[in-house]
Amino acid sequence: MSLNLPQISLSVSIKNSLLTSVFLLLAILGGVSVMATMRLSALQDAVESIDRDRLPKIRALGDLNADIAHTHLVAIRAALSSVAEPRAAAEQELRRRTTEVDARIAHFKETIGADAPMRMAFDQFVNKWDLYQKQQAVMLEPDVGANRDRLEHVVNIETPPIFQALVDAIGHGIRLADHRADSAIDSATLDAQVFRLVLWSVNGVSILIGLATLLFVIHDVSTPIFRITRSMEAIAEGELQTEIPYADHTNELGMMARALAVFRTSLVENERLNAATRTLSELSEWLQSAKSEPELYQMISTVLGGLMPECTGALYIYADSRDVLEVASEWNGAALTRSLHPDDCWSLRRGHVYIHGTNEVEFRCDHVHDGVDENYCCIPILAHGEIVGLLHVEYNFTGAETAAEAKARFADRARLGLACAEHLSIAIANMKLREGLRDQSLRDALTGLNNRRYLIETARRELLRASRSGAPLSVVTLDIDHFKSFNDNHGHEAGDAVLRHVGDILKAMFTGCDVPCRLGGEEFVVMLPNCTIEEAALRAEELRARVEALNISYGESMLPRVTISVGVAAYPEAGIDLPEILRVADGALYRAKHKGRNRVELASGGMVPPIDEMTNRAVAALDAIVAQVDTRPIAPTDAGKDQQIA
Repeated sequence: MSLNLPQISLSVSIKNSLLTSVFLLLAILGGVSVMATMRLSALQDAVESIDRDRLPKIRALGDLNADIAHTHLVAIRAALSSVAEPRAAAEQELRRRTTEVDARIAHFKETIGADAPMRMAFDQFVNKWDLYQKQQAVMLEPDVGANRDRLEHVVNIETPPIFQALVDAIGHGIRLADHRADSAIDSATLDAQVFRLVLWSVNGVSILIGLATLLFVIHDVSTPIFRITRSMEAIAEGELQTEIPYADHTNELGMMARALAVFRTSLVENERLNAATRTLSELSEWLQSAKSEPELYQMISTVLGGLMPECTGALYIYADSRDVLEVASEWNGAALTRSLHPDDCWSLRRGHVYIHGTNEVEFRCDHVHDGVDENYCCIPILAHGEIVGLLHVEYNFTGAETAAEAKARFADRARLGLACAEHLSIAIANMKLREGLRDQSLRDALTGLNNRRYLIETARRELLRASRSGAPLSVVTLDIDHFKSFNDNHGHEAGDAVLRHVGDILKAMFTGCDVPCRLGGEEFVVMLPNCTIEEAALRAEELRARVEALNISYGESMLPRVTISVGVAAYPEAGIDLPEILRVADGALYRAKHKGRNRVELASGGMVPPIDEMTNRAVAALDAIVAQVDTRPIAPTDAGKDQQIA
């Protein structure tokens, strides 16, 4: 398989960057070398020019100045000498020095060349020199020397200004030469400063290029490789949630990051499958430990939501009527369809798993809304050869993966759903079997009320709660008056009808935390948590009135009026356990029978408070309802006879 690198790859970028940096640095170094050579040559020329032109002139003018000063001194000595021999020697030395001065002047004139300012200054000097020589001749005249006053006047007054002018002319030439030398030196110094600035700028550019290259290597090469290496180490250590950087780049780093992301995805999938396998192996044990259907469905919702986070799912269970399936559990979102008919799902109609979104020929189920993604599956839940429910799983496509990846992941989730369905079917079947057995053991089949066993279990819990919190608890026992006459005079079916109607009133009146039960035969018990004996007595009186208002037709005749005797006892006055409380309540019940039946007696021996106006209105309303349904037919009894509620 050939590797198609992008047009601008990381290796090409590094090579281009390094080559460009090296080329620029070589060019800068070459330029600096050329500039340094040129600058050194210019400085050397300036030094040679100063040494060749300026300094000789300055030295010549200095020597000339010294010779003129000596000549002036010799001239003064000669003028002031009155003896012939010293005067002759002085005049001879004066002539020699004057000749030397003239020779130096002539030589300096040759060195001036085309330097106009220097020539102009030199001409002024020559004029001053000629004037000085004339003054010198005056100073050496014999007549002047004979007159002492005249000599002093000439030597001390007339000659010094002329000599000073001559010296100033030489000083002007020296200053001019010095100025030329200083200008050359200043120019060379300025050039050196400019060259230093250029050199520092070039060094700065070189440093910037080096830093840019270093930053490029660190930012685009070293740091990415380090971060990707850290991500690889973290993934290798099992930290599969580690972020992988540079996956959006188009160079080699991006390819490495994407390859690492694929590797991580594979590891995540393998880890998830392993976890799912372990979870499924433990799922059956947990599901078998559920104590009720709501707890079982809650466990299913939690487990499946964690196993398939990309999927929205729901578990549908057949209602008791077997004509509709209702949502029993859902995860990762609310189910759009709360109930469905068996004909709305292709899997229920065809009797096997239906996976939508993977086949060439497929049709959407009627219970699936248009907003649902096409990738979904419906898995029947089979138990003992019978369909008890439906597992519906919808895959949520996020857009971060391709369609092929989504289908592959959905196929994996569908296989996982099938594995889960096998465990769920056994757990649901066992739970329904246990619930059915428990319901048969705790519920009276005739009236639908709870039985003695349920009362004993619930009383143990409620009495313990009442002892801890100090809340009241009352127990109402009741017995149908002259119940044996219904069986003897009208048959057992009529007695069963009476029991069912009394049970219906109990179920309608006592809801919530109230516990109505049938102990057996015509005996009933109602346990009322958080209810005082006075409140229990009022509710018992309301119950007695409702039962008395019953009109029951059986066959073609009306059954006699039904009445009950009621006893009420309360915890802890009557006792601290159920048998003792029931014994006290039964005592109150027997007193009610001895006093004429169809009444309520309290265990404490007190009288039941009179029925208040609200109770009277409730009884009147009940009578009105009974009158309205007097002619309404009811379902046939187990014995096949028609019964009606009057």
